[in-house]
Amino acid sequence: MDHTNHTLPPARDLPSSSQPSAEPTVAPAFFRRRNFWRAVLGAGLVWMMLGLVAMPSGVSYNPGKLYQGILIVLLYLPAWCLALTQRAATWRQLLPLPAFRIFLLLLGWAALSLAWTQARHVGDEFSRLLSVLAFVLAWPLWLGDDEKRGQRLLLVGGLGIALFAAFYCLQYLWQPPADGRIVGEGVIATANYAAAVMGATCIWLAMLPVAGRRVTALRWLAVLVLLAFIALTNTRSVWLALTLCALSAPLWCRARVARWLAGAMLVVVLACCLWPSQELMERGASLRPQLFMQSMHLIAQHPWLGLGQGEPFTLTVAGEGYTHSHNVLTQTTIELGLPGLLLLVALWLMTAWLGWRHRREATGRLVLALWIYASVVLQFDMPQLLDSPRPGWLLVWLPLALALWLELDARRRATGAPRLH
Repeated sequence: MDHTNHTLPPARDLPSSSQPSAEPTVAPAFFRRRNFWRAVLGAGLVWMMLGLVAMPSGVSYNPGKLYQGILIVLLYLPAWCLALTQRAATWRQLLPLPAFRIFLLLLGWAALSLAWTQARHVGDEFSRLLSVLAFVLAWPLWLGDDEKRGQRLLLVGGLGIALFAAFYCLQYLWQPPADGRIVGEGVIATANYAAAVMGATCIWLAMLPVAGRRVTALRWLAVLVLLAFIALTNTRSVWLALTLCALSAPLWCRARVARWLAGAMLVVVLACCLWPSQELMERGASLRPQLFMQSMHLIAQHPWLGLGQGEPFTLTVAGEGYTHSHNVLTQTTIELGLPGLLLLVALWLMTAWLGWRHRREATGRLVLALWIYASVVLQFDMPQLLDSPRPGWLLVWLPLALALWLELDARRRATGAPRLH
């Protein structure tokens, strides 16, 4: 066999037409920039969660300017920069997904409704729609093709939220509020909003696959703190939602612990029905039926187009004015009419379907649990979805974003397509 050395001469001896292209030296710098922006994006997602429970808020619990300004730098701008690079690869991969198209239709209809809304600042309403879109885009961009990356981020965010919950519990013990219900700061300065955030965090912390005894112990300690916080809020809708999540767990999890948890919760439910607690019953229905009837009267006046995105309205019940309907379905119909309601319902059902299709994956099971939890909680409060960062973002847009990534990753693996970034 001929072992003659056929190595090429050094690059400096090649003719000028054969010199290597400069692209290999440019590409690494390009990807380094993408990795930098992706790291910034991860910091923005963590800031969105932690700032939600810690930063001061404005009127009507709107996020403060400092919180929003940092979100613009850490979350919105990096999400848009990454989504529109590489010839908008993210858009080209997301657009074939039916759930993403419905999501865009909902945003488009809300943007169109700005033509007839009487909102105080139409430009602000449009920017809020863009911020919702940026948040949903951020999760597939951050996850890429690594499910564990999202799990680590949710773990960090969840532990941070639990740390603030522990601080609020100590503050509560030091100086209990007059009504006996614990609250947080800023956007979660009401008991219902605070409980909803802590409940969602409790769900994803409990369901994340965690390695290592120390991290596992820390995770369960955080869950106990969150449950203690929720107990001090005396928010019945969150307890109902958590109970339904536990009862439904055997549907997507075959582990024995899921069946034991569901059985234990069933016993608790039966005990509560046989011996109802006075604390749970003394507040009655909290004016929810009256608010629903008032909402239906307002919907009947503008059934097709609605009032328009962001238009202020007041529901008067028992001599008090309420600026939202305390129900996500009626709130959406009031603002966006029946088309908006149909789009939201279709999007929510599609989210559940995607979670069910991928229930064998940890993220799919998390989507299903958050879907059940949000489906209950949002019937009683926090209906502002197409708004500035609110607790509803973690209840609706987070499971939607995770469901989109699940479908995107499944299609990428099936076709062998390159990852998002």
